[in-house]
Amino acid sequence: MQILEKAYRLFLVDLDGVVWRGKEIIEENVEWLRKAHDSGIKIVFVTNNSTRSRRLYMERLSAVMGWDVGPDEIITSGYAVAARLVDMCGRARVLVIGEEGLIEELVEQGHLVYTSMDPGSCLVDYVVVGLDRLVSYHKLWRAHQAIRKCGVPLIATNTDNVVPVEGGDAPGAGAILAFLERSTGARPVFVAGKPETYMFELALKLHGVHAVEALVIGDRCDTDIEAAKRAGMDSVLVLTGVAGERGELCDATYTVRSLAELQFQKP
Repeated sequence: MQILEKAYRLFLVDLDGVVWRGKEIIEENVEWLRKAHDSGIKIVFVTNNSTRSRRLYMERLSAVMGWDVGPDEIITSGYAVAARLVDMCGRARVLVIGEEGLIEELVEQGHLVYTSMDPGSCLVDYVVVGLDRLVSYHKLWRAHQAIRKCGVPLIATNTDNVVPVEGGDAPGAGAILAFLERSTGARPVFVAGKPETYMFELALKLHGVHAVEALVIGDRCDTDIEAAKRAGMDSVLVLTGVAGERGELCDATYTVRSLAELQFQKP
């Protein structure tokens, strides 16, 4: 049993590999998080996945965790992109490669969404790229046109080259982004997802917590733990997900086989 050295006020928790693996709930981690929540520690779930909206995550997480998870307790890369656009330019016109979760978050914050079927690629302010499991050459061509012909800046939800699926992995948002980077020569002016720190910074701001008072909990060295290092936060690498499957270790503050091996202090 490892004892957390601080009484952290906020846990920033990844989903895949920590709360669940696909449809399978990781019960020992969930039970530990329930106890932490009941003790008064704030918990915010932070995910690079933009295919689901916070609304859908609220439904699933409330059922899994056993408390009413609110929208301020979930940050997706789609929500983070929408929030950042508000800061950058207010209401934006965006050409989107992505799924319903990303589009819902953009619309929720007042942005005007164009798809590949809409005319006028040059009328948009940004091209926004997320994971799109129905991506087509036509979608990529329209985004390419907007960037190459019209000089529209590129924004990405995340740079994950692959995403975990049953039996292995599949191309992620980063693979789609790479296509446009190669075809246009452009680089994104903003990336929301881990290992970038914006989602963590957003959570700290929303909850009025300083970086030294927060603990990042994740299963990946290249996203969760790297983002924690960049943000100046302590971290837990839990080996119930990607790192455990790959036999990877990194310099997280704490490394455990499951969260049940950690003892937290009440804030």
